[in-house]
Amino acid sequence: MTKGSEILDIFDAFRKGLEAYSALPVIPHRLKARHSSTSTRLAMALRPYFPPSVSIDTDLLGADIVVWEGDEIILGLFWSSSYLSRERRMKAISFHEKEKPLLTLAFSLFPERQKMLVYRIEDGFVDYLYLDRDTFSEEVLRRCTIDEGKKDDGQLLLPLRTRRKTTSLPDR
Repeated sequence: MTKGSEILDIFDAFRKGLEAYSALPVIPHRLKARHSSTSTRLAMALRPYFPPSVSIDTDLLGADIVVWEGDEIILGLFWSSSYLSRERRMKAISFHEKEKPLLTLAFSLFPERQKMLVYRIEDGFVDYLYLDRDTFSEEVLRRCTIDEGKKDDGQLLLPLRTRRKTTSLPDR
């Protein structure tokens, strides 16, 4: 298996895990849950989409979630419920450069929005992309080198449409 196809498989497992996490019933306290609690729920949602030989840990090496096999880190995850701060994005880039995982992702969950923003860090590049909350299809918005990503002082502010809340009326 080539490195490129491994990265695609890892990203696909991440996307499926995020879809499973998003399908969990929304518990009112979940929106305000502690960061570590949400990281644990995300890790549990990811588990079925990786082989049994893979370990998934939270709050390790400065990342929210680390997926590793043997002594190789294959995925580092950093997340926020809103826009990622510059500090969090820089932390993700530093993690990627220091720990050398196959893939590092930093993402914004945006619980009330239709799309999630993902920063995909790999092979010297940072891709900015949307993940649609209904289809989990991806849309690449921008690609830059890691060095350009480090210099990016601003947030990639995106016109994210607020997700419509549907309520069903009880049967009469």
